[in-house]
Amino acid sequence: MNNRFLKFTAALILISNLILAGCSSGKEEVSKNKSSGNFKAGSEPVGFRDIRWGTDVSELSGMEYLETDSNYIGGLQVYTKKGDDLRIGEAELTKIKYGFWKGKFYGVTIYTKGYGNWFGLKNAVFEKFGEGEYQIDKIEEIYSWIGDMTGMVMGYDEIAKEGRLGIFSLEMDKQEKALEKEKAKEDF
Repeated sequence: MNNRFLKFTAALILISNLILAGCSSGKEEVSKNKSSGNFKAGSEPVGFRDIRWGTDVSELSGMEYLETDSNYIGGLQVYTKKGDDLRIGEAELTKIKYGFWKGKFYGVTIYTKGYGNWFGLKNAVFEKFGEGEYQIDKIEEIYSWIGDMTGMVMGYDEIAKEGRLGIFSLEMDKQEKALEKEKAKEDF
């Protein structure tokens, strides 16, 4: 994994954490709320495709274990899904990674390569969820959404020509952050 890739990932995580501190396939279920944060009315997802937040990985078929991300307390088990549709709108995706914390569905990260695929993903996301909050720095274009149950961060790294969309459960994120704070106290 190259250093740019790690910095890009860290930037997306940092932005999603800052958003939290302040507060597609067409198969996604959505919150019934009329307006959820900066999601388009009625569009806040409650998972990704046919997997709802908190679903136990043992209940799902076709999940293939990839790795454990140790940046989460207890580790985030990362899976891919056999036969996954690697298209959203006009975008051809390079991969989709599903994250499970304590065995429960926590979030998903969707990857693109090249501006054309990023543009296709961005258009599909804007159409379904609205334009979110826009932020930019010298090399990255970043959008974020925060709702009642779900957070999303989408970014494009102009130098690496890589796009990402992260969609995650706010409740599970809150639980993991609380555990992280408790562990930090124990470390002293």
